[in-house]
Amino acid sequence: VVSTQSTGSSGINAEYGETIWDEIRLPTTVIPSHYDVKLRIDMTNERFTGSEDVYIDVLNKTSVLLLHINDIHSDEMGYEMNVTQHAVHRLDDQGESAGTIAVKHAFPYSKNSFFVMKMKDELEPGKYKMSFEWESRLVRGLEGIYISSYKEDGKDKKVLASQMEPLAARKVMPCFDEPNFKANFSMEITAEKLYPLVLWNMPEKSKVEVDDFYDKFVFETSVKMSTYLLAFIVADFKCTETPLETSNGVKVRTCGRKGPVNDKADLYSAEMTKIIIEEYEKFYGTEFPLPKIDSVAVPDFSAGAMENWGLILYRESALLWDPKKDTYNNKARVNTVVAHELAHQWFGNLVTMKWWNDLWLNEGFASYVEWIGTTKSEPNWNYYDFQTYSDKSRALAIDSYMSSRPTSIDVSKPDDITAQFDSISYSKGSALLVQAKMFMDGSGKTSENFEDAIRNYVQTYGFSNAEQNDLYQQLDQVYGSEKDTSADRVNIVEVMNTWTLQMNFPVLEVRRYDDTHLVISQRRFLISGTDVSGDKESPYGYQCTCLSSTR
Repeated sequence: VVSTQSTGSSGINAEYGETIWDEIRLPTTVIPSHYDVKLRIDMTNERFTGSEDVYIDVLNKTSVLLLHINDIHSDEMGYEMNVTQHAVHRLDDQGESAGTIAVKHAFPYSKNSFFVMKMKDELEPGKYKMSFEWESRLVRGLEGIYISSYKEDGKDKKVLASQMEPLAARKVMPCFDEPNFKANFSMEITAEKLYPLVLWNMPEKSKVEVDDFYDKFVFETSVKMSTYLLAFIVADFKCTETPLETSNGVKVRTCGRKGPVNDKADLYSAEMTKIIIEEYEKFYGTEFPLPKIDSVAVPDFSAGAMENWGLILYRESALLWDPKKDTYNNKARVNTVVAHELAHQWFGNLVTMKWWNDLWLNEGFASYVEWIGTTKSEPNWNYYDFQTYSDKSRALAIDSYMSSRPTSIDVSKPDDITAQFDSISYSKGSALLVQAKMFMDGSGKTSENFEDAIRNYVQTYGFSNAEQNDLYQQLDQVYGSEKDTSADRVNIVEVMNTWTLQMNFPVLEVRRYDDTHLVISQRRFLISGTDVSGDKESPYGYQCTCLSSTR
């Protein structure tokens, strides 16, 4: 391992001119295959240290290695990551180090959250290993790995939780922090004995006492996954006393503060998780690919929940339900949020968007699928009618203004990503999928063309990445072979693009032409009634292809 000799990025830019680290996206000439990560968590002093080996494939000649880190220094928020050691190794055919490669310059580039290593000599295509050591603070914010506090028996207690989506894995460790750079992860966490519950995405493989104060937890190697799905819990929490198990052997637990779990507030969500996983395995035509799924209620959490693979984190109100204290509305909230997050385990985690412009594929589809899980687990609720009406109404309301946006947008800066977590991605995305389903299957009671296309999509792109046109093509293939084989049939790809690549929606006007004919026209609907100055351009002139299940 070579000690870091960081050089100011302004000086490096002056030397090299315009460079690849000025681009927001990572180059695709270097691909990670495996991370071997070791973290030591010091909750008492609210700091952590880490080391890792990142195994990479260099596909084309390059003299620069880039990956993400967070090097923001802020006393107020506590962000501070300091890379203390770095090295690059050439690997032989057995994957062993065949020598250290000289790094000419290494420096953090804050503008795009990169750690840049300019090599002395150009790297040939092949397999390499990057090694890092770093130290950082445990933040009191709600991103990366952070500390949350709560009271128990009148005493202040701490819990370490995490939130990586969309861009916070780089606050925990150097990594290729984009959804299309999937890799396998090995994880080792050393934590104080005061916090005996240490969880990660995969099951614990071993636990070893380090000394009188610390234990070391080693976890099973993960499946191939994106960095934004990594999750961590270090806490003095309690979990479901007897873990449940699905018909395919997936172990299911709900964890949280001892008080609510002792009062059995964990049981409802654990039971619903088991039922819904089994139903989704049928819907997606693919078994849940992990051996366990832990759901954890966190005292402080930024979102309602986060679908981390195998370790889903929730707000307490979205996971814990005590029938002796909580209302029926609380119960419905728990059920639907659990159904939504479990839908992501396939559509989002197993098959992941290539880039954040297709965030609606993740959130819109999970919003659509949640009715399937809720209907299976609570069949008397008639949730499909409620959800489809709710999503459509919410989408029509927000999408009738000039301030709306297309469902799929270009993402060129971090703010573009966070701006997409809105009703357009969730509710309009869900409503568009209902529209596609009804076009392909009518009421959906006797045919499953839409579901067959989804199963094909999941099986084709599992453990990989896809974009919206990949989904549309699967829908179109099934539609063309099962529903409409005519030469002049509509093309699902072209149809869906008119709804996702431009904002707003049409209003149809129908007037009688004569006794046997009608004239149907459409115009863009705006709540103001007319377009206003400063209108946004549309590739389709604000015309949408309107689908009908009859010809």
